[in-house]
Order: sequence, then structure tokens, then C-alpha cells
Amino acid sequence: MSSRIAFLLLCLSWAAIYLPALGDPELRGEEVRRILPAQGMLDTGDWIVPRIAGEVYANKPPLINWAVAGMFAVTGSDSETSARLVSALSMLALALAAFFLLRKPIGKERALLVSLALLTTLTLISKGRLIEIEALFTALFGIACFLWIRLWTDGRSPWLVWTLPYLFLGLGCLVKGPIHLLFWFPFLIGTLRAARQMRTLLHPAHFLGLLLMTGIFLPWVILNIRAVGGGDASVGNWAEELAIRGDVTQMEWDRFLTNPLKIPGGFLPWTVPFFFAIGFLWKKRIRLDPGNAVDAVLSGGLLAIAFGYVLICLLPGGVPRYLMPVYPLAALVTIELFSRVPESARFRYGRFAGKFNAFLTALLLMAPVVMIFLAGEQPDGTRVAFLLTSLVAVGTIAWWVPSRWRDLHTFVHTALLIAAGSIALLPGIQDFQGERDLFRKAATEIDGLAPPGSRVLVYANDEFRNRFTRHLRLLYYVREPVTGIGETGSLPADTTLFIGLPAAEEEMREKLAGREVASESKIDVRRVSLLVLRLDPTS
Repeated sequence: MSSRIAFLLLCLSWAAIYLPALGDPELRGEEVRRILPAQGMLDTGDWIVPRIAGEVYANKPPLINWAVAGMFAVTGSDSETSARLVSALSMLALALAAFFLLRKPIGKERALLVSLALLTTLTLISKGRLIEIEALFTALFGIACFLWIRLWTDGRSPWLVWTLPYLFLGLGCLVKGPIHLLFWFPFLIGTLRAARQMRTLLHPAHFLGLLLMTGIFLPWVILNIRAVGGGDASVGNWAEELAIRGDVTQMEWDRFLTNPLKIPGGFLPWTVPFFFAIGFLWKKRIRLDPGNAVDAVLSGGLLAIAFGYVLICLLPGGVPRYLMPVYPLAALVTIELFSRVPESARFRYGRFAGKFNAFLTALLLMAPVVMIFLAGEQPDGTRVAFLLTSLVAVGTIAWWVPSRWRDLHTFVHTALLIAAGSIALLPGIQDFQGERDLFRKAATEIDGLAPPGSRVLVYANDEFRNRFTRHLRLLYYVREPVTGIGETGSLPADTTLFIGLPAAEEEMREKLAGREVASESKIDVRRVSLLVLRLDPTS
């Protein structure tokens, strides 16, 4: 297969998984905390201090907010689709980097399989269709790893090997801080120890790389502290949030005890071939040659995966998604080790995988049709187009792939089936997520309480911002412009509807600055009562 065809296949697979109905689901999880600071940056021109409702938001570094703001500027829209494109494009960049950087060390076909595995890992699909930190963070770490592997296996100058990857690690620091170094150094140590090149860690170029990484991250830290006026209200807050993950007193025992089983599930569907291949390595039916550069890389990848797994299992506040940065290495290890499994064993696995793919084909052909039927609504033209395209694609792949690929075809078959089925399946799933569009509907109800053209304002004080994080979505969905203020904000003169927590009524009335309250009432949004003050426009 030519590189052009592989590139086209990857782009089509990515588009099938990550683009259909990307903006349809309502904001979920922490998405609003990525979008609101980005909107504020565009409005105020302050790119150093992320803010929510005008108050400092110091829980995370700002690269994700910069990326969202940039996408809003490029697309001319601050819609959910524009925001989520940041994560979706991150996954495309990771897949393409895997193919173009690994095709020389491990071969074009295996590099393509690594890329397809990354695009179709279920956790990465979930995060890649949301504007969350994990997709961008994983992509930057994966690209750094693949770039280092390519430069190191090519025998390039240490000044390239030890500097270029650290540029991506520096950007990763601006996404989530330097916690990816907990995976990076085990990978390097495992690789160089296997290759008997541990001394290269002390090469001056490596220290230059670390300096470059720090030079990308540190200027923002300094400027942020200066702008905020103190580390405690800036990066200190972010560092404290990291420290909480190791606080035994806040441990959730049910999650802690089930993490050892949940963590491998994050890499599905490739967890199965990963452990299948690891079993042969454990039994020494396949061996890694320390003199082979790729085998040394596999040793490093295995150490990073094992260290990360144990660390997150032992971490009191650990959750499975914390291991996502090593998924690129896990994909490489899975494909490369599986290709070395004895042919007879691969044939047996192929029979099992063939039955699974037959079941998956049937599921992907029936499930979207059943979901449309159960939804009980007349499907629109777009949904029907997704359905028909998906059915044709699934059927074509089920027939074409087994006849086209002879070696490792079950990997390609599974990956492309997931991609084809996603066209209709992912848009349809949102109909069954429960309480669909709850905050969109609540915002519409709130907007309806005020005259057209007037301002609706939400008082998002500290309790609102940190305890009722779901309700921050109201700041995104209620009427523009300026949907929220915090403790230090003032009430714009044209505000006609002022909303906040009943417990903050005294603070809200202080913000009125002499404005008369025409009436007051309460509304419930997801079992949380909100106080609504209607202001007299003539006062």
C-alpha cells in the first residue's frame, strides 16, 4: 500500500469517527471549563490568565484554552463543534505522526496498524469527540515519543534526538503540567538500558532539551503569577489540585479497589491482542533482542506502561484516564509484539477475531437502525444520510478487508469496522444519554423570562464555580453578551435578569447598586434551585 493511500485511509477513518454530529451533544464533563476561559481571552485580549465569569481559573495551564480560542477565531464561531475540533484534530495529528514517523523503523503496514489502533481505541474516541484535556495531552506525548523513536533509531545527531521531542513535551506542560514525565523517563530508561546506552541520558543535548521544555512552560508561569499577584492564586492552585490525587484522606475506596480491572478496559478493543502477545513474551516464546533498536524501544514502552499502571493503581485519587498518555506506546507494543507471535497461534487468534468481527458487523448493521426506531421520532435527513453511509461502509469493509490483507488483517478489519459503524452509531447514541439537552433547554427557559434584547446575567461566585460545575454550562448557553460575573464583577446597567444560588442572595443584592427588584422567583435546574431576580428597567 502506498503512503498516499494509507494517508487517505487514515483521514477517512478519522472523519468517520470524529466528525459526524460532533457538535450535537450538549456540553459534558469539564468541557465548559475549556470553553469559557477561551471566550474570555477573545473578549478581553488577556491570554495569560484564564478566567471564568471574570475570576481567575487556575486549575489547569492555558494551552487548551488558547487552542479553543484559536479555533473560534479561525472558524468565526464559538459553537460546540468548533471547540471539539481541537480534540478531534489532535487525534488526527497523532495518527498521522504514528504512520509517518514509524513507517521506517517498523514498516509501512505495521505503522498503519498502529495509527488505526489509536484512532479506534474507545477511550480516545470518547475524549477525542469532547473538548477535554486528555486528547490534546495524549497527542502531544505520543508525537514526542514517536519523534524520539524515529530520530533515535535513525541514528541522528544527539542534538536532534534530545531536543525536538522536548518541544512537544514543553507544549504538554502547558496543557497539564509536567506529569507526562512520569511516563517519559521510564520509557527512555527502559529503551536505553536495553540498548546499553544509558550514558546518553547525560549527553549535554539532553540537558538542552530539558531546558527547552522548561523554556516553553516557565515564561507563562512567571507572567501568570505576576498578573494574578501570587503563586497561591495561580499555579499554586493547579499544583494543589495535583497533590490532592495523592491524598489518602480523600480516597474513594470503590474506585481505588476497582482500578486494577478498569484501567486495562480503557485500551479496548486492543487490550485483548495486547495481553495475548504479552503472554507469549512472558512465556519466552518470543524474545526481544537488545541489539535491535526497535526491540529496545519495545522494552522501554513496556516499562512505561507497567510503571504507569502500578502508579495509577496505587495513587489514592488515580483514575483510568490518567494512563492515556501511554496509549500510543501501547499501540506500538501491541502491533509489533503480535506480529512476532508464532504463526499457528496467530491463526488461532485470527479465528477468534474473525468471529468477533462477524458479530461486530451484525451489531453495527442493526444497532443504528434499532436506535432510530427506539428514539420514536421522525429522523431528519442528516441522520438518515449517516445511517445509509454507515451501512454501506460496514458492508463494504466486511467483504473487502479479509480479501485484501492477509497478514494481521483482523486488526485492519476491526479498526475499519469501528470507523464505518461510528458514522451512524455515535450520533445515535446521544438520544439515549438521558436528560438530553437539559442545560440548553434551561437556558432557553431563562432567556424567555426576559424581554428580547435585554441582558441575562448569572452570578457565578466561588461556590457556584467549584461546587456546581455542571451549572457553569448556563454561562455558555444563556443569552449573550457576557453571561456571568464573579465576586469582583459588577452588574452591567442593562441587566434585566440576575440569577444565582439562593445562598448568595445577600451578595447578589449588594451587586444591584440601587437597582430595584421588580419580582423574584426560583427555578430548578437539575435538582439545583436558582434564585431569579427580575430588575426594573427604569430604575
